[in-house]
Amino acid sequence: MSLGEFEESPLVAGTGRLWREAAEAVFLSAIRGGNLPREGFQRWLVQDYSFAKGLVMFPAIAVAKTPWPVQNFLIGRLGALVAELDWFEQNAQRQALDLNAALHPTCRRYVDCLIVSVYTQPFEVLLDILYGVEVSYLCAWSALEASGPYAEFINRWSNVHFMACARFSMFASGTRTSYRKNSSTRSCDTSETSGA
Repeated sequence: MSLGEFEESPLVAGTGRLWREAAEAVFLSAIRGGNLPREGFQRWLVQDYSFAKGLVMFPAIAVAKTPWPVQNFLIGRLGALVAELDWFEQNAQRQALDLNAALHPTCRRYVDCLIVSVYTQPFEVLLDILYGVEVSYLCAWSALEASGPYAEFINRWSNVHFMACARFSMFASGTRTSYRKNSSTRSCDTSETSGA
């Protein structure tokens, strides 16, 4: 499966301009242009760790609302997210980053959206949210050339393993589209955000 197939999936296609805004964020453009200062990237990395901590709660709670065998998928994602947190912590130690920094308001809105959604939305919506998170990261980072000071991170979030996770998430989200056709509301608003 190519990135185009992810970007042309019904869920992504239905987001319209929001997908383009996320994919063309100033942060990503600065990485692409090679002019993102190291300190700016480190601040983002700390916030992304905080987002990942919030994201860990999502499949942990969602698994109780989801039928088997999709529960197995969520349990696997939970294990992968815990491994990702371990990676963040090792990376932060290497760079002497403070992972206990206060959440930026944008990061707080994203985490709050996840938590509210996991408690209030049906499992079909939860699978789509998880798919959206994984595919947005995959497509945003895959659009960057893996070179320069951030090559390690670009490779991490655009490799074949990450693509396989997104593909399986797409499969789990899969055919459940009837509620999308009948719903014009979103579970939360994360406007004024800046990229994946």
